[in-house]
Amino acid sequence: MDLPPFPDLTPERLDALLARHGLTGEPVVRLPGGGIFNAIFAVGAHLILRVPRQHPAFIEAARKERVAVPLAHALGIRTPALIAFDDAADLLPVPYGLYERVPGEALEHLRLAPAGTPDAYREVGRDLGRLHRGAQAHGALATLVLEDVPAPDRWPDELAEQGYLGPLDAAWLSAWMAHLQALGADTPGERVFRHGDVQAPNIMVQPCGAYVALLDWGACGWGAAAHDFAGLPMSAMPFMLDGYRDVRPVPEDGSFEAQVVARQLHLALFLIRRAPQPDKSWAERPLGMLLDLVRSLAGMQDARWRRTLL
Repeated sequence: MDLPPFPDLTPERLDALLARHGLTGEPVVRLPGGGIFNAIFAVGAHLILRVPRQHPAFIEAARKERVAVPLAHALGIRTPALIAFDDAADLLPVPYGLYERVPGEALEHLRLAPAGTPDAYREVGRDLGRLHRGAQAHGALATLVLEDVPAPDRWPDELAEQGYLGPLDAAWLSAWMAHLQALGADTPGERVFRHGDVQAPNIMVQPCGAYVALLDWGACGWGAAAHDFAGLPMSAMPFMLDGYRDVRPVPEDGSFEAQVVARQLHLALFLIRRAPQPDKSWAERPLGMLLDLVRSLAGMQDARWRRTLL
């Protein structure tokens, strides 16, 4: 995937940026990784600078954070505070944000199965419950839109036509999708304000696995609550939904579980045509998603999860 460039972040530009916010002399260190959207810098010991790529989509994601992060704080969600946001475009050609720096590391870096850190996933579920329960569609928040994937109905047949699957595999996938629909996967439900990118790289934890914060709100917007569960392994879902139910009720008939499974299946099928993604997160690797989905559902004890597997 060809990505647009970051602005030219010269030492002179960074010095001017620091001076504007009373941070002259603070050391600035670019951090490795940082995901696709932003260049990430540590500013001293307590701040993070996030600078998006030079493209309208990435700039819009930064502006979404300006709205979403203060809301998340007001709702009691653990996320780094937004200290300053600058959209003047006189120092840099893009907006940028200065955030509180939280301790810990990304959950993905621990390389542990969800059963090794169940409490972290429960706490993420509780924070999602607070978000989905508390956000109201008023003002600027009401205008934030989520990008969605196309309708998946034809995907199994298309994948068979392109040689990714055989015709029997495609027929089984189509039957599974129909089975999930019969269990309530297409139930519209209440539209909620979603984080939109709940992946292990965006979950900060302590080295012991204790949950610290949920990062990166640039993909947020309004949509189905169950879709906020799609970026993490199915083996984490019982823990997450346990925490979620502590804060926000969901139907007990299994329809919410069916929506989660359907969304994970749809995303895996959507991504399966991509080339291998060795430097990306678990949620960018569709074969691993499919393997985890089927393997985890087959071993679930809760009948609401187990019956979603055809």
